[in-house]
Amino acid sequence: MATNWHIAPLTAAECEAAAAIEATATEGWTASQLAETLAAPAGRLFALHDGTGTLRGVAVFQLAADEASLDSITLQPACRGMGGGRALLTHALTALKAEGAAFCFLEVRAGNAPAIGLYTALGFAAAGRRRGFYQDPPEDALVMNLAL
Repeated sequence: MATNWHIAPLTAAECEAAAAIEATATEGWTASQLAETLAAPAGRLFALHDGTGTLRGVAVFQLAADEASLDSITLQPACRGMGGGRALLTHALTALKAEGAAFCFLEVRAGNAPAIGLYTALGFAAAGRRRGFYQDPPEDALVMNLAL
């Protein structure tokens, strides 16, 4: 699999393909949820493409005033652990900062060690815990934040 990643804003035409990627995650976003967020003034969605131009991942953010929140990041299972998540987040955070974001917040499953490792490597710090935040399966969320 190519690892020559290209990141760009997600387009409306990509919402179905992005939803198929989201379906590989617990509590993934549907195409209609992605399209609704894409159309919302605060929605910021980013697409990860491989060297062939194939959509391989999606990140969903909200940007309000100077605060960004990461609502979802999902890569195709075959692409995980290949640097795409890091490339996608790094690009997105840079773009959000250019739009005026001073902080980024996220919730992550407390047991998702790979994601927590990535977020920590990018400078996110634990800021709290939301008990029973996730439903399927039930799990606490670790709240993390980053000053941009």
